[in-house]
Amino acid sequence: MDNEKLVELITAEVLQRLSRIPAKPAEPAAKALAIFTGGTIGLEVSLEELKKLQAIGTEITVVLSQAAETIVGENWIKEKLGSHIQLVTTQSPYPGKHLRAADVVLVPVLTQNTAARLAHTLSDTMVCTVLLQALMLGKPVIAAINAADPEDSWRMQKNMANAAPALRAALAANLKKIETFGIRLIPVEQLASVAREALSREVPSVLPGMAARSAKKQVLDAEAVKRAVQGGHKTITVVQGTIITPLAGDIARESGLHIVYT
Repeated sequence: MDNEKLVELITAEVLQRLSRIPAKPAEPAAKALAIFTGGTIGLEVSLEELKKLQAIGTEITVVLSQAAETIVGENWIKEKLGSHIQLVTTQSPYPGKHLRAADVVLVPVLTQNTAARLAHTLSDTMVCTVLLQALMLGKPVIAAINAADPEDSWRMQKNMANAAPALRAALAANLKKIETFGIRLIPVEQLASVAREALSREVPSVLPGMAARSAKKQVLDAEAVKRAVQGGHKTITVVQGTIITPLAGDIARESGLHIVYT
C-alpha cells in the first residue's frame, strides 16, 4: 500500500470517529436566578415573562421558598417553564454557586412579607439570604412589585381599601427602602423587558484593557473601568484573583461601578 492511499484511509477513519463525538452544547446567552416567594398576585404573568427570557436563550434557575413550594409547587414550575428547569428547594444545598453564576436575579412575585424582611435586612430565610447576598455581590436584582404594593389595584379592591393610612404608608416605606438597597421594582408585565435591559448592560468577564499579568492572573486597569462607566454599565465582572490597580478601584468607587468576582 503506497503512502497516499494510507493517508486517505487514516483521514477517513479520523473523520468517522470525529463524527461520533457529540457536539458540545452551546453556552446559554445569559443566566438568571428566579426566586419565588410564595405570592400569587401576578404569578401567571410572571411565568409568561420568564418564558420570554427562555425564548432568547436565557438559562433560568428557579429557587422556591418554603411557602412557594406549597403554594406554587415544583410541578407547576416544570409545566410552565419545562421539565428541564433547574430547581432549588428548601431541601437543596444553599444555591451559592447558582447565585455567583447568575447575570441577573429576579423576584417574579415580591410579597409584602419578603419586602418587610429585606427592609430590615433580615436573613432568617433562604430567600432573604440569597437576595441580600445578591445585593452585596452587586448583582442586578429586579422584583415585580404588584403583590407587595399597598396601592396596587387588586389589593385595593380586595384587602387594602379599608386599611389605616399609617399601615399603607409603612408598607410603601418598606418598598422605598429596599429600592435604596439596589432592588429595581417594576410592574410584573415588564419583567422580561427590564431583565433584557439589565443583561445587555452586563460586562464580559475579561474586558479589553485587562492585560494578562501571568497565566493565572489578570489586571483590571483604569482604562477598562472608564470604558465600562462610559458604556453605562453598573457592574463589571472579573475572575477571582484579578489584580485591580489603585486608580481603577478609585474610579469604580467614585462612579458607583460594582466590581463582582466570579
